[in-house]
This record gives sequence, structure tokens and C-alpha cells, in this order.
Amino acid sequence: MLKIHPITKDSKDFQMIETLYTSTFPEAEQAPMWFLLRRAKKDHVEFNAYYDGDVLAGFTYLISHETLTLVMYIAIDANHRSKGYGSQIMNYIREAYPNNRIILNIEMEDENSENNAQRKKRKQFYIRNGYGSSGIFLEMKGVTYEALISNGDCTVREFLALNKKFMGSLLFPFIKPKLIQRPNNH
Repeated sequence: MLKIHPITKDSKDFQMIETLYTSTFPEAEQAPMWFLLRRAKKDHVEFNAYYDGDVLAGFTYLISHETLTLVMYIAIDANHRSKGYGSQIMNYIREAYPNNRIILNIEMEDENSENNAQRKKRKQFYIRNGYGSSGIFLEMKGVTYEALISNGDCTVREFLALNKKFMGSLLFPFIKPKLIQRPNNH
């Protein structure tokens, strides 16, 4: 069973967490760490590290609005992948938010992309963990993402409301993602 600790700039493994964050996510997908830490002080945001004993397994960054929870970031340390930690963390999220729909974004499969095999593998992981297509696709900085969801459906309006709550009304108009809703193909 993984132990969960909230992440702050004073966390014992903060440098490892920051390195995991910057090495896991492309720069275009990264929010500044100071912004993530500041927003994590809000009631509707959780920034957690997961430990197996004293070993950092990974972290998540979750944002909730009403009955929708976004897994903005989930990362497992490369040295500890394929040990079941990702599935354990996904189970924790479902247990922590039993009445919420859980949504996350993945790069859409694209035969022309260099990392298409990784994209397919990532999508299969989430499907095995109870996620399916929400029918929502995001376009940001030239990359198309597919929003996967567990425990229900989501509308574009709900998805935008969650993002606006996280970013705040001053920042949201400048970062607002381009969203497309297609018929759902769970």
C-alpha cells in the first residue's frame, strides 16, 4: 500500500519530484512549478507524492470542480515503472473521489508521431484502469489530446469550467484550450 504525502516546496523529496516532473512532461505541457505549488494551496487541488516505504514511486496533481476531477499530471519514477504503482494510484483517485467523474488528457494516437507506440501503450494502460473516450479533444501548441474519462461522461462546458476554476478568471482567457467534442465511443 502506497503512502501519500502532500507536496510543498519543503517536501523532503521536492527536488526529485521537480526532476520527475520536468523529465516526464514535455516543456509545452508544463506549468511553472511555483504556479502548481501556489494553486495546490486551494481546497479543490491536490498535489501528492506516493511512497513505497521511503521510496518515491510517483506523484499526481488533481483538480476538482463540482463532480469532475481532472488528473492534470500523473508520473511514475522511471526506475519504478511496471511495478503496479500507476494502477494503485489510479485506484486511490477513484477511492478518494467515489462520486466524481475522473478525467485526464493523453496525446492522441498519431501514426506520424515519433512516440506513437508510447501513446498507444499509455492509452491501453488507462483503458485497463477503467477509462474510455470522453469524446472531447483538445488542441494546444500544435498537439491534439484526447480526454479519457472514468465513471460517467463530461461536456465541453464542464471541462472548461474545471479549467477556469484552476487557472482563475484572469489567466484562463489567455490559456483557454481549443476543445472539440465528438460523439462518445466508449
